Amino acid sequence: MSNPTPAAGGGARIRFLRKLRAIHGWIGLWGALMGLGMGISGILLNHRNILPLPVTLLEKSSVQLPVPVEARATPQQLATWLQSEHGVPARNEPGIKVEKAGKVLFDGRELEIPERWLLSFAEPRRNYSAEYYPGAGLVKLDKQDAGLLGTLTRLHKGSGANALWVLLIDTIGGALILLSLSGLMLWTRLEWPRTSGLVVGLGGIGLAAVWFLKFGL
Repeated sequence: MSNPTPAAGGGARIRFLRKLRAIHGWIGLWGALMGLGMGISGILLNHRNILPLPVTLLEKSSVQLPVPVEARATPQQLATWLQSEHGVPARNEPGIKVEKAGKVLFDGRELEIPERWLLSFAEPRRNYSAEYYPGAGLVKLDKQDAGLLGTLTRLHKGSGANALWVLLIDTIGGALILLSLSGLMLWTRLEWPRTSGLVVGLGGIGLAAVWFLKFGL
């Protein structure tokens, strides 16, 4: 008497689970490689005030620069001049903040403050910030150079990172989501009792989260 062959649905389920397990493994490898760097930099950030780190995190310097007349008209012109003449990072768009002139109270006295331009130029390994009062002949330029650990922690926070790095970091979040979903599917083995139990459990957690956000403890 011949052995009974497995149902077509059961064979398809087994093949799907095998492919899913392989995909789960490759996604886990990518997540582990990227997560290693993020984990190390995260620990350094968490303990930066406790650990005696031997590598300088940040070196600061400041200088006053004469500004040509053609660079004084707008904040964008000033930023372009700093980028072209003084090596300020030009890879990313500068951050520009204009503080309008106005009146403030200082020590019980009303004082008039002039307009001020604040410019920032960021890269993972260095950061520049400029302070300028329109019409003045000088601009104050601050430079911050990050060491090895400083660069690592700035990359962790995305400071000065370009769009490509942001997308790369997004792959870590995507990998975690796919790992979670594929892991849950592998645990259920696509069997009804486990799948239904998982759905009920996740539904309960979701309702509890909604209740907590709406009503608190």
